[in-house]
Amino acid sequence: MKRPQTPSAGAGTAPKVEHDAVGKSLYSLVSLVEGFDQHMLCMCMRAFEASLGLNQSQLSTLMTVSNISRLGCCLIWGLLADKYKLNHVFAAGLLWMGIFSIIQSSTSDYKSIIILRILHGFAFACIYPVQQKIVAEDYSDVSCNLIFGTMQALNCIGSLVCAVVTTRIARQVILGHYGWRTAYVVLGYVWILFGIAIMYGMTRGKSEKERCNAKDKTDVKEVIEVAFSAVFYCKTAGISIFTLFVAETPTCAISNMALYLQYLGVSDAMAGVAVATTMIGCALGSGVGGLIIKYISENYERRGELYSGIAVLVIRLILCLLFFLWKPPCGTLCWYHYMELAAFGGTLVTVGGVDRALLKKAIEDKCQATAAAVIRTISGIASIVILFQISTYLSENVFGYIPSTAPFETMQVSIKHRNAEALKLSMMYIIVAGTILNIFCYVALLCYAPEREGDKGKVK
Repeated sequence: MKRPQTPSAGAGTAPKVEHDAVGKSLYSLVSLVEGFDQHMLCMCMRAFEASLGLNQSQLSTLMTVSNISRLGCCLIWGLLADKYKLNHVFAAGLLWMGIFSIIQSSTSDYKSIIILRILHGFAFACIYPVQQKIVAEDYSDVSCNLIFGTMQALNCIGSLVCAVVTTRIARQVILGHYGWRTAYVVLGYVWILFGIAIMYGMTRGKSEKERCNAKDKTDVKEVIEVAFSAVFYCKTAGISIFTLFVAETPTCAISNMALYLQYLGVSDAMAGVAVATTMIGCALGSGVGGLIIKYISENYERRGELYSGIAVLVIRLILCLLFFLWKPPCGTLCWYHYMELAAFGGTLVTVGGVDRALLKKAIEDKCQATAAAVIRTISGIASIVILFQISTYLSENVFGYIPSTAPFETMQVSIKHRNAEALKLSMMYIIVAGTILNIFCYVALLCYAPEREGDKGKVK
């Protein structure tokens, strides 16, 4: 079967016409609120259990449908972003997200909350492909490492703020209502304000009208064909699917970090500080690391970020082994444990500074949002379905984790030690395996990544 030909992006490409300073600030700050919203649900789990009487099965279902909806609907927004004005598409998604958040704040029926989480996930899905499209149209290839790194850093800061604020107020009664309801109302209005601001404030230069006219003439069928051709016939994009999948392994493992530390005797507060330290490291590493990778890419063209990514992954591998095997925490966290966690968080810069940047460089600008959405949907859903199941299977079936409802203070010492060891081994093996596979992906990409600006869209 003959492969569809994707034209070179270097031929006839219009010069970059960036958004103004207000527009750049708006679509960047969306990442901050995105990080907050992304972790809002998991931070309110205990509050839902206490105030709504939901059991663990219902809470797990709530989380699953939210994630599946958020990832599965990316393609719809990708098509819209490639076809219509970006500020209109972006504003529509954020406005709907705000409306659904406000409605959820006043809802107590479980089935209604499930429907609202699905609708919220549908609207939330607009952020990834639209931001990918904006960066593709606004910035040259040498600048995108820093931009994606900055967005990831803002996302981490938003997650950190959510962890600090929401956990404190979720179960408190504020103005006669549970704090989680107030939090969702405030979050909803923030999204609505962002939607309105992006609708009227995110504008480009004088050639915006010409760009919109060109989009109107683009057939949706053509966008789909070119996007799927770019994803499934371009080896760089194909490898990127698996790369983004294995890049989720640290996040999957870190989700058990607080529980692991608690089994070792670390207090709840200090376990939370440890997780916060990792997120701070991720925020700093994403910003500074994105700047460094940008500098390296400018001097080594296309392969610079891959060499940088491999170096960062080797550092992650060493830090993982140090944390779990060399003087693990025992009742308290020492200064070097915090340093290891912060540095480990900093190595997550590869997700934004390398992976998304490579994706941007491998795909034509005109189908950037759709192709990025396809890759995000496949890799994201695969990580939810596969990685978390592997984590649970390893900890319980392979390493002997014993679920217990007893408080840590009265739990048998043998169960504590066994569960801590099971969590340690499962996290370590998942991170090590994922990091090694990620290195192999980068080595493979070294063979297929285009070396020059004009090679974008070409397939070896």
